[in-house]
Amino acid sequence: MLNDTDLKKLNNDLKAITQTSKTYQNNMQIVFERFQDLLEQYNSLKSDYEEEKEGRERYKRQAKAQSLIQDRNPFVLVLIDGDGYMFKEDLIRAGAEGGVRAARLLSHSIKALLPPDIPDSCPIMVRIYANVFSLSAALARANLIDKEARSFSKFASSFTHAQDLFDFVDVDTKNEGAKSKIREMFHLFADNHQCKHIFFGGCHDVAYLSILAPYRNGTNHITLLKTANMSAEYETLGLSLKELPSVFMFTPLEDNQSPPILPDKPICTHFFKGICKFGASCTKSHVFSAGLKFKINENPFKLLSKSPNRPLSRNLSIPSRKQSYAKLLPKGSGNTTKRIPVDKDGGRIDTYTPSPSGELFAKYKDLSPRPCNKHHLLGECKEIGCQFDHGYMESELIDVMKYHTKRRQCLDGRGCKSLTCVYGHHCQIDGCTGGSPCKMSRAFHNFDPRVAQWVEPDVSTEDSDVEKFEAIWNGTGGNRTEDQSSQSFSAAETTNKNTSPDLLETEGSASTFSIEW
Repeated sequence: MLNDTDLKKLNNDLKAITQTSKTYQNNMQIVFERFQDLLEQYNSLKSDYEEEKEGRERYKRQAKAQSLIQDRNPFVLVLIDGDGYMFKEDLIRAGAEGGVRAARLLSHSIKALLPPDIPDSCPIMVRIYANVFSLSAALARANLIDKEARSFSKFASSFTHAQDLFDFVDVDTKNEGAKSKIREMFHLFADNHQCKHIFFGGCHDVAYLSILAPYRNGTNHITLLKTANMSAEYETLGLSLKELPSVFMFTPLEDNQSPPILPDKPICTHFFKGICKFGASCTKSHVFSAGLKFKINENPFKLLSKSPNRPLSRNLSIPSRKQSYAKLLPKGSGNTTKRIPVDKDGGRIDTYTPSPSGELFAKYKDLSPRPCNKHHLLGECKEIGCQFDHGYMESELIDVMKYHTKRRQCLDGRGCKSLTCVYGHHCQIDGCTGGSPCKMSRAFHNFDPRVAQWVEPDVSTEDSDVEKFEAIWNGTGGNRTEDQSSQSFSAAETTNKNTSPDLLETEGSASTFSIEW
């Protein structure tokens, strides 16, 4: 039999084996649990991987489809402001045939300028915007086309029909005319992937700088087209500059007309509106001369009816624009105030209206209630229950009102002969040549500010001054709708920015009066 020592030893060995077995079991349980965790993590990662893989494959398919769509209908856009880019003289003189040739030459010239990554087969879409009536007048004065209203329309029409994607669009002169159309077209296609390149023809006017500024030095898909009157600011944009010498003139359009001699025959009123159906066979006079040219918002018939039937003086040259209007324009004093000053072409010249000081502007702004413009400027207001003040107002404050009103062009243009007219018949801002932000059209800037004679007013037109006033301030005769008490001054309307640097703004019962510097 085993002695006690052996039994004790065996008992200890059994305990050791039992403990080892328990430890083994515990370790195996831990291993199994860890394996289970790893298996679950693996399945989760595998699921994520499959989803990511599917997402990437889906993105690749979408990108490929998008690329196919973008490459499916690529095109090149040519945007041109036709008022600043004149076609070659031989093309214009050729009329309808010249329009076809111009379209073909423009197409070939643009294809020659295409970047290497754009194939020659890429369609070219051309949009030229211009006022055909005004353009016809300018070209007629340069003796390039017939002196018939809208003579240039034959060229424009044939240009449009020469190519499927070519359009010469006739625009009016309101709401910036061609500028607004070109801006919207540029914004529409500038970031369009199907539009592979844009050739921009508007470098004669700084008004387009704002739409090109975001692409300064940052793109190679915009090319600027040079022109005769190109503004230097466009050369600082860092964009490509190209010429089309076979298509456009590179010298300014000259006015080859001699000083006007008023015709013996009566003037055809339909011709000025561009709707004379008789053309060259019309028994009335069709005139496009430097002194009688139709201008936007100008009434040419009053000018003709009041002008003498004789040649006007030819020895008066237009003075330098560097001279101050304060020195050149007449002053309203003495017995001259009962007559109207005109230039050598019979166009009305306003007496000089100096810019009020900033203190007067501020004082005017503080008036409450707001003064009635019709009452203080025209001397009458027939509106029942007028909400504006008809009480006494200091003369210098009335001058502020007059100053602003003179910055709005008269509906009768420079042919106005009403002695009581309170509106402007030309711009009085030194150095201003028209365009934004000046509220007067360019036709109100090209004139001789020296007085040739003082003429009798047309008293028959004075009764219409109130209607004219309401037409301008209510928007029916101008480009903006504005209440009669709403007045604003822009930087181009201020003769001295340093004297009135403040921005004034108050609210009236019907509108806001503001002075913007």
